Amino acid sequence: MADDVGRSLRRVKVGATLDPELVAAVDRYVDEHPGRDRSSVIDEALQLWYARQQDEAMERQLLAPRSATERREAAAWARIRAAAAQRLFEKRSSD
Repeated sequence: MADDVGRSLRRVKVGATLDPELVAAVDRYVDEHPGRDRSSVIDEALQLWYARQQDEAMERQLLAPRSATERREAAAWARIRAAAAQRLFEKRSSD
């Protein structure tokens, strides 16, 4: 319970204009789930939205063309992996 008190002190109150059907759906959910309130449902929805934003940002980053530096680094790592694999195969062949 102490965590809830401390957590509520760090929270920011905001005002928003929302679709009445969404609010009604949230209210029905809250009515059916004791211990939940509008704020907790909206907080969870925003956390999911934020996670999706982060996923999309990572996807954009991974799909973006590599810079010249990144291409050189990738080639260097490929050479390192190939040399390590060669040493491993040579060792296994000699055993």
